[in-house]
Amino acid sequence: MSLFRQNRKAIVVTFLLAMTFCNVALPLRLIAKLRNGYQDFTIFYTGARLLQTGQAATLYNLATQYRMQQTFTKVPIRLGPLPFNHPPFEALFFVPLTWLGYWPAYLLWTVLNLIMLAVTVLLLRRHFPAFAAAPGMVVGLGATAYFPIAIGIIQGQDIIFLLLLCVLAVICLDGDKDALAGAILGVGLFRPQTVVPLAVIFAVRRWRVLAGFAPVAIALGGVSVALMGWRGPLDYVRFVLHLEGTDSRAFGPEAVPNLRGLVQELPGLSATGTAAHLLIVASSILVLMVALRRIRKGRDSMLYVFSLATATTILINFHALVYDFTLLLPMALLLLIRTAGREGEFEGHEPDASTITLVVLLYLTPLYIFLLLAVDRFFLFSLILLWLYARLLLTPAPAEVPA
Repeated sequence: MSLFRQNRKAIVVTFLLAMTFCNVALPLRLIAKLRNGYQDFTIFYTGARLLQTGQAATLYNLATQYRMQQTFTKVPIRLGPLPFNHPPFEALFFVPLTWLGYWPAYLLWTVLNLIMLAVTVLLLRRHFPAFAAAPGMVVGLGATAYFPIAIGIIQGQDIIFLLLLCVLAVICLDGDKDALAGAILGVGLFRPQTVVPLAVIFAVRRWRVLAGFAPVAIALGGVSVALMGWRGPLDYVRFVLHLEGTDSRAFGPEAVPNLRGLVQELPGLSATGTAAHLLIVASSILVLMVALRRIRKGRDSMLYVFSLATATTILINFHALVYDFTLLLPMALLLLIRTAGREGEFEGHEPDASTITLVVLLYLTPLYIFLLLAVDRFFLFSLILLWLYARLLLTPAPAEVPA
């Protein structure tokens, strides 16, 4: 430990460089598959193409989606579509990309994701002292070395956009612009399973968040109706429920790093039994209520509130995939900054073994790959998330000081 303390910044930077190299090497090995449409970007391109070609009424028809995907993908092992399971209005965001072919559109979306990531990091450094005081190299590498961000970009997901919206919302909350924060958060309703719980948790602390969130939600619902007709939102809900009941590969308990995955994978407990379902509901309510109790006190910074709200949301969600951990980037960076030798947002003393271990686990790319691909047991990452959640709860609450 003494050797680490003497050279910790150099050790941290070296570790981050190694993880960044792993993250960059991964897509380079997958270029052929990415060209052919194996990645999740396929779903957004499919939805946008259906809108562009006047097939909005069949946006949630699996056969129509499959026929469309066969026109621009070459995935021999895919016997059905990679389903577009997001709200109708999100497909509208991607319509401009359909002016390009699939591969150029994916490359452009990747560039946009990288720009949004850079803007997010710059906003954190500009508005929060803990990030501004840290070496720029540490913060920058902390973003590129974080595997959930890398996999989100490789897959062509929309999670980086949601991260940017969340950071903007936190900045507004920190400046007492609660309604504006709610409106910004409402734009993120393309991931309702994440954004709705976040809005509710924020509203416990700042109820005016809902005053901005609700109008945007209504407006986006109106856009969906305009695109698909009055049955559009209902078709979306039915489609998602149908997928949850049939696609066990994507949403099975072994793949989700949350309370559902942890409980359903407990030895000796039937994953589909009543006892498992009751335990999931009870543990989710407990985790949510304990977090709300801490947040309601009103003494913590909004950055802390966002970190606890995000950890809580992922834990209690039905869906949770590896790129959802992208939203934990601000918290991961704070732990990293403290480990590298600067005071963090939540604690101001020397990093202990617990902090260093958490940083390593959060940033260790081979661990993610091992749990995801080698053993198919990514639900075990829920233990690390529970550790983060408990650490936040046990952190002493300072007086709230706007950044």
